[in-house]
Amino acid sequence: MSTEEFVKNFYLQKQNLLNLSFDIDSQNRSVVSSKIKDLNLNEIETEKLKKIFSHLLNDTFYTILLGLDGSASIGNSQESFKIYDEENNLISESGDLEGYAYEYFHENKLETKNSKCDFIAEIHLKKEIEGGRKNYVMSDYRCQLMFNFDNYQTSARQIFIGANYVFPGDNVNAEIDILSKEYFRGKLKVGMNFKLLEVLQIIGTGKIIKIVNEELISN
Repeated sequence: MSTEEFVKNFYLQKQNLLNLSFDIDSQNRSVVSSKIKDLNLNEIETEKLKKIFSHLLNDTFYTILLGLDGSASIGNSQESFKIYDEENNLISESGDLEGYAYEYFHENKLETKNSKCDFIAEIHLKKEIEGGRKNYVMSDYRCQLMFNFDNYQTSARQIFIGANYVFPGDNVNAEIDILSKEYFRGKLKVGMNFKLLEVLQIIGTGKIIKIVNEELISN
């Protein structure tokens, strides 16, 4: 088993636990899914709870991996470990896990490795009291996008990763396609910030974490 496969399996286990917890219609429900079913939540309330569970599991598994890497403490102890598979092949030693852990748990590598979008971004929707929207938006949401380096606006389609709904105040990663590809050819780079607008209202902000469409990458 490679270092990346080891980390990927942790991420898959996180996804399995999340799915099992919200499989409330199964005849073989877990204790957690039974408790969630007893709450009798509607679709929106269930989505909010699932998002909380997802963040909690992400933090838990990511922290464990960094703990095994020597980059974070486990309990009150911080030390590095060497990890071997059952055939005594070295999977990782100090510093090997952190990069892959970040890619899977913060950049959604599994979901986006075959993406055909223009770029992946971390999105933040402003709260209503901050001038943002009153209501949630659904995945496949479209609005205007404006990068901070000029005032040109383009239509942007957003497919949320791991979420069907995003609520004011939330952060989410999204696959983004922009309409004006030709205008932005050779102008974008990782870490670049932008605004999301509905008419003249800034309803959110974002930051590029991965560029998929190589024609857009700044030279």
